[in-house]
Amino acid sequence: MRIFKRKGSPHWWATWNDQNGQRHRKSTGTDDKNLAQTLAGKWQQESFMEHHFGIIPDFPFQEALLRYANERKRQNAKSYEESLKYRLQFLLDRFGKINVSQITAALLQRFAEERLETRKGETVQKELSTIRAILNKERREDRLAFVPPFPRIRKEPGRCRWLTLDEEQRLINAAAKHLKPLIAFAVDTGGRRSELLELDWSNVDLARGRITFVKTKNGENRSIRLTARAKAILQGLEPKEAGPVFTYGGKAIRDVKTAFDYARAKVGLDDVRFHDLRHTFASRLVQQGVSLYEVMHLTGHKSVSMVQRYAHLAPDFQEQAIAALEAFGTNWAQSPDVRLAKTG
Repeated sequence: MRIFKRKGSPHWWATWNDQNGQRHRKSTGTDDKNLAQTLAGKWQQESFMEHHFGIIPDFPFQEALLRYANERKRQNAKSYEESLKYRLQFLLDRFGKINVSQITAALLQRFAEERLETRKGETVQKELSTIRAILNKERREDRLAFVPPFPRIRKEPGRCRWLTLDEEQRLINAAAKHLKPLIAFAVDTGGRRSELLELDWSNVDLARGRITFVKTKNGENRSIRLTARAKAILQGLEPKEAGPVFTYGGKAIRDVKTAFDYARAKVGLDDVRFHDLRHTFASRLVQQGVSLYEVMHLTGHKSVSMVQRYAHLAPDFQEQAIAALEAFGTNWAQSPDVRLAKTG
């Protein structure tokens, strides 16, 4: 058994031959030489025990979770902090002390049923998907022989909670000073929370009245024409050449959950989420007769099916269409050619 460093990798790797003469090579996931030697020795011993006694090595789930967390953090630290950190902490508290061999299909089913009593299906599905990703990583790296089947979570219909003008005003009035402009701007631009918090002055063109959301969820930049209110909000934030648009205490706002939760609770809007500001933007457009196709582009969705949830808010275009056809038919029937055809 020996450890070594591969070109371009900051971590120590281990290599050894098992009792069948097969060579194994694996990253220890650490740049600490002493820890790497300890891990390599442990793996070689586990290989021996499995070969001679049929003992499959077991280890706490928290070891697997921490390996997964470190890899994800290295790949995309920002994404890790924004969406994964709290979920991993919950899973660590819930499953950290049990061994991976104890994570069975039955345990996962009980976990899902229990969580669904207090959490939305989407949340539970994300938690299960994270557990699966952790176990699949262990399987790919030969530390786990089997990944159990996971329960299926029934997909919920798309949520469409939008604010009335009165609700919007009450929410803004109750919000902290740094949150007020962000709420109004979200309603007028339809930006996702991440897009708004990452908005930089270099992507704001006040002269033309446009902003550009970059690195959006679908991977494409999206340009939005500003309403008069949205433009006034930006003008009141002391425009700069570059730097974060929405700040608090001179620093970029990283999260709004606590402040938003406080504001909505203060005015009895407990069912409202920050993402519902985006729903409000889309809903108001549809109610004013903007087509779903145009809403799709303005919100940055990939397909019309993603905005189909707003279709019931649209004016009755069928009546308008039939009226237009009937008007066309009346004009056609009154044309000279038609009258001649009738008399012939």
